[in-house]
Amino acid sequence: MQKSVLWEVMRSLTKKEIRELNKWLQSPAHNQREDVSRLFEYLHKNQHSETVAEKKRVWKAVFPSETFDDARLRQTMFFLLRAIEDYLVFKNSIEDKGTYLSTLTKIYRARKLDKAYRQVHRQGLDWLEQQPLRNGYYLLHRYFLELEEYNYRLPISQNTPVNLQESADALERWFLAEKMRIACAMIAHRNVFQKINYEPGLLPQSLDYVLRHDLLKEPAIAAFYYAYMAITQPNDEQYFDQLEKLIHTQIECFDHSEARVLYIAAINYCVPKINQGSADYARRAFLLYRSGLETEILLENGLVSRYTFGNAVGAALRIGEYGWAEQFIEQFQHHLDERERKSIVNFNRARIYYEKGDYDNAQRLLMRFEYDDMLLNIIAKTMLLKIYYEQTEFEAFESLLESMRIYLQRKEALDPARKTAYKNMLRLMRKLLHWNPYSKPQTERLRHLIESTHPLMEKDWLLKQIEKR
Repeated sequence: MQKSVLWEVMRSLTKKEIRELNKWLQSPAHNQREDVSRLFEYLHKNQHSETVAEKKRVWKAVFPSETFDDARLRQTMFFLLRAIEDYLVFKNSIEDKGTYLSTLTKIYRARKLDKAYRQVHRQGLDWLEQQPLRNGYYLLHRYFLELEEYNYRLPISQNTPVNLQESADALERWFLAEKMRIACAMIAHRNVFQKINYEPGLLPQSLDYVLRHDLLKEPAIAAFYYAYMAITQPNDEQYFDQLEKLIHTQIECFDHSEARVLYIAAINYCVPKINQGSADYARRAFLLYRSGLETEILLENGLVSRYTFGNAVGAALRIGEYGWAEQFIEQFQHHLDERERKSIVNFNRARIYYEKGDYDNAQRLLMRFEYDDMLLNIIAKTMLLKIYYEQTEFEAFESLLESMRIYLQRKEALDPARKTAYKNMLRLMRKLLHWNPYSKPQTERLRHLIESTHPLMEKDWLLKQIEKR
């Protein structure tokens, strides 16, 4: 029974849902079988146990005085699952006001209840305009209400205009908004799984249509249009400018998952610009992280990923916002997964200490840092290398260079481009160790080598060491 859909659903129920289902199953309108109620009672009391779901144990609890009958037990399980599913669908429909009102409109229209239909249809339109969302959900329910109005008018006004144009426009806007959103998802997915190819379908025509018909006034269309264009046309910065403006002024028009996608698209656009040395995009990325975290849009189920946490700290440090970085770690550390919280907090505090020039405290935290994330370990070791060099601890520096070279060599799972960038960094750090700062020709050769090496991690730091010496 542990492998049944019923057991899986039962273990997902909250305490509130259990209480409501108890009442639901007591109502003859939803359940008239005592065995179903007994089965539910037994399962919910033991939903966190593995052994109690064995069929013979369940049978004994539901039919204590009868001989085991597998077919009858499966029938009881079927009826209980159907009752729970009816409750879940009912609960979802009641809680989703847009679906509730459009469904009720459809029911009254089909029953030819003119007064009730007009009242609920008006309520649906009013509610839709008053709620904050202006996303695909809004456009779809706008279309549903226009469609019901068309179906209502048609039998009684065959010789007069009906709202066909409004219905067509509403459907068109919903389609275009969804097409833009899915196009962004395709690009993001392809960037991760590069062997996947997606057919664009009507996307080229849709992009052109959006411009020709001035549909960028619709937030649901505009947001994902600008996101898609920013991703695919990174050299034309006007698209990112518009996306960034929309995020900072109209993000409340979208639900949490949509808003998060838009934030991530904007942040990802900034990354290569920052890597090219743009201070402007470093500040813009920081502002995106700050607002996305303070509004909890960048959180998932109340948790912040270690990558988002670290990237936010990195964005702040890049522009000298040390105070914000320290305050962020203090306020948001409780949103990290408890199993990795201590390591991630210490790692990011070490980064702040390093940037502020407090090498002793940074080194103290980094020496204790051990984590199963390969990239974080590499970053931590890189920071230690820089501390050793800047504090002229050259023996420790050279020893760590060699151990890190071996570490990189063994890590076959590391992205090849990133591995090459770190290998180049180690090679140039070794040259830095043996460089004679009093030799102008040697200095110029080293500077040229650093500037011409691609890909390369810590290029700015390497150049800075030449300038300092």
